[in-house]
Amino acid sequence: MEKVKAFFRSEGFILSALVLAAAGLVYLPFVFRFGYYYDDWYLMYAAGAKGAGVFREIFSVDRPLRALVMIPAYILFGNNPIFYNLSAFVFRLLSGLSLLWILRQVFPNQRWAALSASLLFLTYPGFLSQPNAIDYQSHLSGLAAGMLSIALTVKAIQTENSKRRAALFISSTLLGWFYLTQIEWYIGLEFLRFGCIFILASDLGSLKIKTIQFLRWSLAVIWIPAVFLVWRIFFFESERGATDLNMQFDGALSSPLDFLRGWLLTLLDDSAETLFSAWFVPLQRLSYRMDNADWLAGLAISTLTLAVVWLAFSLPPKSGDGESGRGAGMILLGLGLILFGLLPVILVGREVDFKSFSRYTMIASAGAAFLWTAALGFIGNARLRTALLSLLILSASLTHYANGLAYARDFEAVKNFWWQVSWRIPQMEDGTTLVANYPALVEEDYFIWGPANLIYHPQSAHKDYVQPAIYAALLNEETIASVQVKEPQDFSNRRGIRTYKNYRNILILSQPTSASCVQIIDGNQAELSSAEDARVAAIASFSETEHILMGESFQTLPAIPFGAEPARGWCYFYEKASFARQAGDWQSAARLGDEALALGLSAGDEIEWMPFLAAYAMLEDSAHVAELAAFVNPNLIAAHQACQTLTTLPLSNGMMAQTSQLFCFK
Repeated sequence: MEKVKAFFRSEGFILSALVLAAAGLVYLPFVFRFGYYYDDWYLMYAAGAKGAGVFREIFSVDRPLRALVMIPAYILFGNNPIFYNLSAFVFRLLSGLSLLWILRQVFPNQRWAALSASLLFLTYPGFLSQPNAIDYQSHLSGLAAGMLSIALTVKAIQTENSKRRAALFISSTLLGWFYLTQIEWYIGLEFLRFGCIFILASDLGSLKIKTIQFLRWSLAVIWIPAVFLVWRIFFFESERGATDLNMQFDGALSSPLDFLRGWLLTLLDDSAETLFSAWFVPLQRLSYRMDNADWLAGLAISTLTLAVVWLAFSLPPKSGDGESGRGAGMILLGLGLILFGLLPVILVGREVDFKSFSRYTMIASAGAAFLWTAALGFIGNARLRTALLSLLILSASLTHYANGLAYARDFEAVKNFWWQVSWRIPQMEDGTTLVANYPALVEEDYFIWGPANLIYHPQSAHKDYVQPAIYAALLNEETIASVQVKEPQDFSNRRGIRTYKNYRNILILSQPTSASCVQIIDGNQAELSSAEDARVAAIASFSETEHILMGESFQTLPAIPFGAEPARGWCYFYEKASFARQAGDWQSAARLGDEALALGLSAGDEIEWMPFLAAYAMLEDSAHVAELAAFVNPNLIAAHQACQTLTTLPLSNGMMAQTSQLFCFK
């Protein structure tokens, strides 16, 4: 019992608990609102269709051993993003605690420096993909394994018991191989391992003794990067250009001077981005989406985070603990980690970009934490030093709050989009190719066909491999050209997932603004919002609503990932009326309009009055037609389309005259 009490009162436990509290305040405020993002859509669709074993083929093209993480993760967590996010948080926390352990061993008398560097690394604001937890399981587990591997190496060096030392070296080696097989460009982290060994050896006697001891300790762990590099360079063949070393070095050999010049410029730029820009550029970019209430909430959480950090620094130091992080060792590790953390990324033609490629800062971020700690350590005034450190942590905390809020809102918008689609479309025909004007960034076609298939065709269309039944094409100039010339079927095999998008069978889904509902474009009578994207307008006439199977039952969206059905506001009535209009059920469309008006609901986009207008006109309800004209006519584009639509309907002479008078003005 006394040992247990002593453990809970120990400095190591208390510091770890405070670091946990700070990390929780930074990363967990929105964790239950995160969902699927980017590659998560095809990963979860494929696993749901064919089971966890599908990850072997998915990752075989570039990082085959990522399956070691994703298979057990899917077996444990299934398709629930909450568990992946909690797991990602644990891995992120473990990487920070492991770094704290490393630094407390290498710099035993510099608790301030060790704690500062670990907190800056743990909360580093340049890495913004933490909420994308499903796809980043390998990144975050690999980072945790790498840091823990180095901590075990340092512990083994300082352990006198030979059996225990051997066990620590073996564990360190296995973890080292594991983390390198997850993300190959993490190899820059090995500088931290050998940098720590160098610092520990430099504390010994003569230069000869230092050199011999450094080589002895290094030989025990040189197998970690050596074996990995031999496998990666000489045995593994990547099918992906970004991870194919031969492809990248072919470019260097063809024009070495240009390659070297570009490499140096990119290195300098990425170093500045990692060390300086990370503390203000992401927050600046994200802040435009925050209102005053968001700022107040973010500042409140950041203040609590700072309170926890100050509490950690207020703990009485052990005898011999220094106050600052002065010393060449911290600077050496910082410079080396930035250089070697960025080099593997640059050598394969990638660079740091806080919008899309913030992950490339992950190893170099430890170097940035070391350099900031070393710089602050030279400030003699303790209050000023603490104030500047607090400013960095405040920036990091606010950045992660804003980032988490943006991710949560983006997923909410995506869920609402697909709920509206499900209200409008009972089932889609196999082979339909969707083109979507979407409320979130769309970089790949599976951002669209992933959720569509989870709703309408969760099982693979082929029994032997993953093949979705619904496809998608990106809304871009290439797709516009392909649709307009009616290019035939386009086959793609991406990571073992076969798709056959067809530019002759498209259905356009569009949400022109955040105030708009999802509008299903009918090419036979294209009614477009005045805010519609010009790219949608260019191919609107090709959208075929016959791919909607009207006689099928409406789908119940899976709670994971789409959550509970949102409140049935205006968009629910609009989608149902649009469906009724397509079915020719004018009575139902008019009834829905009556209900919406009785509830005081109104369109956020004037074009959304069209199904109700058409229904009231067909049913000779002149009062409602006149009432809706007051909503539609202020928007001249909507009024012009109302004229076109209504005058093509088989209306009575009296109703034709009324609609012409109301909407067909010059």
